[in-house]
Amino acid sequence: MFHLLEIPKKVIYGRGSVLFLGGELKKIGNKFLILTGETSLKRSGALDRIMNEINKHDLEIIVITGIPAEPSLEVAKQICDRIVGNNFDGVVGIGGGSVMDMAKIIAFTLKTKLNPLEAKGKEIEEALPIITVPTTAGTGSEATKFAVITDESSKDKFIIMGKALIPTLTIIDPELTFTMSPLIASSTGIDAFCHAIESYLSRNSTCMIECYSKSAIYDIYNLLPEAVLNQSEKAKERIAYAAFWSGVAINNTKTTLIHAMSRPLGGMYKIPHGIANGILLPAYLRFNAPFIPPEKYKFLKDLFQGEPAEKVEEFLKTLNLPTRISQIIHEELDLDFLVRKAWEAEFNIKNNIRPVTEEDIYNLFLEVI
Repeated sequence: MFHLLEIPKKVIYGRGSVLFLGGELKKIGNKFLILTGETSLKRSGALDRIMNEINKHDLEIIVITGIPAEPSLEVAKQICDRIVGNNFDGVVGIGGGSVMDMAKIIAFTLKTKLNPLEAKGKEIEEALPIITVPTTAGTGSEATKFAVITDESSKDKFIIMGKALIPTLTIIDPELTFTMSPLIASSTGIDAFCHAIESYLSRNSTCMIECYSKSAIYDIYNLLPEAVLNQSEKAKERIAYAAFWSGVAINNTKTTLIHAMSRPLGGMYKIPHGIANGILLPAYLRFNAPFIPPEKYKFLKDLFQGEPAEKVEEFLKTLNLPTRISQIIHEELDLDFLVRKAWEAEFNIKNNIRPVTEEDIYNLFLEVI
């Protein structure tokens, strides 16, 4: 039996590495669409520094700022309408997971002329070159073949995926993450933590991928509080790399039950993705505990110095993150909708180490309310 390790074609990392972006783009082509988030990159001065460097390389650039959190089909269509008639050599996403996912969606749409809905459940084989520069440390989109998008009309948050969405170039400059607020740093860090644990405990985990997932689990558990609470730049740098390792891990194993359940929480109730994942993580660990191989359970128990589910709940509280949905949502949840949407995430459900039923999902939602 053999396995394929899928990672971005080229990865440049280190403090100040974003200044290589212009030169690297020139090797790919001459005309690029750059997408960025709403305000933080501009406010910090980083966008101006990046554009000043890019402008030295005689490139034709169109910049669209203001990409919102939780990308939607409607926003993707608006962007495509704005740039109609342009022939780009690639799409650059400089921002958090939402920006990088939108870059993938636009790269796919421009290349194929298809609506992302038409790609749901299919392997994407064509897209323009994708260049990702993360400014948060957690989503792992800079390492994956996945992009998440929401259909606002149906409240359906879904994934498109395929090898064509793996970035051609990823630049991990930890300095771009240094200005994250404590809430963003903790919630994106927990997202990466969930990625690493889900990959480690997935049915598709292999010894090669566990090098990535275990390293990420170790560093995030030990260093995220230092990065968030004490603003340690050394810790923030390690978390930026750990987020990438987690992304590599899930790119090769896929995620499991947590992501099946967190996606409808985001689509229906707008709970930020990392926060939703964090709320579900202790219950997920309790549910799966009887099926976790002894050597893996021992690794987690030794690292956390106690029972994994309980220690992770303490970890969330240390980071000032919620541990129950009711702490952030004060309306009655439509559990039937949540269970139905979670159950539709077939590949997540089948990849879970413990067999899952719809009743299990219902009970897990009840546990975290």
